[in-house]
Amino acid sequence: MMGYMKYAAAVLGASSCAACGGNAVEVLPREEVSVFSSSDAGLERAYSWAREMALSYVHDGGDPVGLWYEAALPQREAFCMRDVSHQSVGAHILGLAAHNKNMFGRFVSNISEGRDWCSYWEINRYDKPAPVDYASDDAFWYNLNANFDVMQACLKMYAWTGDMDYIAGDAFAEFYDRTAADYVARWMLEPENVMRRPRHMNSPAEFDPANMFHTCRGLPSYVEDFGGLTMSADLLAVMYAGFAARADMAALRGDAAAETGARRMAEEYRTILNDRWWDAEKTRYQTFLSEDGTFHRGEGVPFILWFGAADGDRVDAAVRDILAREWNVENMSAFPALFYRLGYGEEAYSFLTRLPDVDRCEYPEVSYGVIEGVVSGAMGIEPARDGSLLNTCSRMAGEAEMRIDNMPFRDGYVSVVHDGGYATELENRTGGAIVWRASFMGDCSGVKVGRRNADGVSTWSDPRGNTVTSVTVEVPAGRTVRVEAER
Repeated sequence: MMGYMKYAAAVLGASSCAACGGNAVEVLPREEVSVFSSSDAGLERAYSWAREMALSYVHDGGDPVGLWYEAALPQREAFCMRDVSHQSVGAHILGLAAHNKNMFGRFVSNISEGRDWCSYWEINRYDKPAPVDYASDDAFWYNLNANFDVMQACLKMYAWTGDMDYIAGDAFAEFYDRTAADYVARWMLEPENVMRRPRHMNSPAEFDPANMFHTCRGLPSYVEDFGGLTMSADLLAVMYAGFAARADMAALRGDAAAETGARRMAEEYRTILNDRWWDAEKTRYQTFLSEDGTFHRGEGVPFILWFGAADGDRVDAAVRDILAREWNVENMSAFPALFYRLGYGEEAYSFLTRLPDVDRCEYPEVSYGVIEGVVSGAMGIEPARDGSLLNTCSRMAGEAEMRIDNMPFRDGYVSVVHDGGYATELENRTGGAIVWRASFMGDCSGVKVGRRNADGVSTWSDPRGNTVTSVTVEVPAGRTVRVEAER
């Protein structure tokens, strides 16, 4: 078996060929990857805790399944489709691109008509479906959200790595195609059918309502403790995200017809969610639909925001809905990155600094969520969906300094320093130039790139209505560029 460093180099090398012209970049030892520091003690403590915890779940190729990290309940020695989809950005930041690709590869390669176009919900270290979730192809646990979640997560992995296998590799492409057509049809998930699905579908010949592997073989939600539902807001939201990702993938391949079809499907799911699941009287989303056509309330609203499916003027109402109740750690692990993106910095910081101390903080998703919350949330470091540029924006209030060194991007690394809220440096140690969109909170009077006044400065609003000032510059390979905004 290929050793970890060689395997990682091979994956990064593929990214290099796809995105950066093929120039080799030395792979750093893990302890030097994504090293974070900050003048804010709470932020630094949260990241340090999360980094140590997350890396304790990493397995570097000594098992039959290959490179993997734990993404399920602790002690299961396994990874499930939902958790990998949600942990993968944090994992990439920590230098686990090769692990992500192997794990997503296992999921997409195991889609099967005999399982009604499901994959294995959870795979263990022995490269087998985890027995706790699988007895046979007729009897297993599966949340229907999973295929679409993997699709949107794989687009994110392309944006971070530039690896075209995520877009057009044979196993990945077949998984996307089968999901968009056969899986949707087999489970009555077409836009015209989602509101009239039966409770149980594709059941074994001798269906046993007391057998969990029969009744949960195709759950139409990630929420598993609400019986009798036939459709959910979280499934509609992730179908929107999955088809939107499919459209973006088609655009990257230059397939205009496929892009148009997928975009239309995505918008149909989003329209159903916002037209039929919004309770105008109570200004909130319903979350579950039962067999008798009745709407119900429960978990699920965070997924509507996470997958970007809410109508813009309803985002604030959905945030207030979330903040009005208590949540488990699976949901809370996504809140720092989510709330920072939506413009709710104070709330994001509160969750981010509390998560290391909450009950069940050892659940793997928590530490990976904190990593994403610090880097993509507080520091605003995220690639564009098509990987064409890298965004940064300090979302910390006041003059907090933040620095991350050797963060993986494309075929190499970048280092980003936020010198308070109005100056940022980006060092490019990849094999090619990076288009950098440097942003600052507020309406700034001017922006300098190095010592010169920047051209093309723009202002825009985040989902909460906060004004953001941005400028786009090119950072050549091997160079460091500093951008400062005037207050």
